[in-house]
Amino acid sequence: MSELLTTDVVSPAERSAYWREVICAVYVELDVVAPAAGPFSGTVSHTAWGDAELSTVASDPQIVTRATGDGRSDCLVSIQLRGVGQVSQDGRTAILHPGDLALYDATRPYQLAFDAPFEQLVVQFDRDALVARNVDLPTSVARRCRGDAGVGAVASTFVRTLRHHEDALAEHQRADLGRRALDLLATALAEATGNTAPGDAVRAINRRRVLAYVDAHLEDRHLAVADVADAFGVSVRTIQKLFADDELTLSGRIRHSRLERARIALRDPRRAHHSVTRIAHDHHFGDAAHFSRAFKAAYGCGPRAYRAGDEPGR
Repeated sequence: MSELLTTDVVSPAERSAYWREVICAVYVELDVVAPAAGPFSGTVSHTAWGDAELSTVASDPQIVTRATGDGRSDCLVSIQLRGVGQVSQDGRTAILHPGDLALYDATRPYQLAFDAPFEQLVVQFDRDALVARNVDLPTSVARRCRGDAGVGAVASTFVRTLRHHEDALAEHQRADLGRRALDLLATALAEATGNTAPGDAVRAINRRRVLAYVDAHLEDRHLAVADVADAFGVSVRTIQKLFADDELTLSGRIRHSRLERARIALRDPRRAHHSVTRIAHDHHFGDAAHFSRAFKAAYGCGPRAYRAGDEPGR
């Protein structure tokens, strides 16, 4: 699951150069200065969590500099675990104590400084993930989000908890939790700058999260609104209210998404030998008659006519 990279695998004389190679491979192109005399020591372990990557880095004192952007669109959030860290970008510096977190944007220069041995948890993701969550990046970088109070504490605790359970989680579970981590980090960053998202923006974010979850779990024959509510730790009513102004309820969206997948399957040459009944069953419709009625209501013709190319308008 996680990959561990350590300077212990090379000789003391090679460790500084090897360390630079390691962090450039895991993160982005960086310059590293290790001011302390003597052999350098550092380790990094990292794991993919869907749209985000989480890594734990522990090292001797160092100064890490991102001199310029190189086309990468990454953002990173450092959560201090041990020691004290400094995150500097755009003329600001955030001093991080254990639990605190700060954002930095790899499309522009930044610097990380550590005067003593330290440990951090780093969350790395595409900057569009924060833009989509209504975070104003220029005002959010290099600002300390306190890890001992408010949303910052919730976000910090949640992300730190993830690394202790990564080996027990399936890939789709890590992806879902990674999205939740980004939601929490976005909320903490907005709170730190006073740029909290308006109600409509928060609602839009939550709708996207719910629809992404539904899309990822359509293969679950028993998927229902109650299951979605349980997955997000909210009531069924809360989920229903997210879609109250839409033409389709969430249950209707689930049914329509399954119909759309079935429609595509009907014209798929690889499934030409599959009966309409089998396609209905594969997409979780109880029987062929129910499937035919729902299909005709949605597309204006029955599934057999559609497969034969006799749909309306042709």
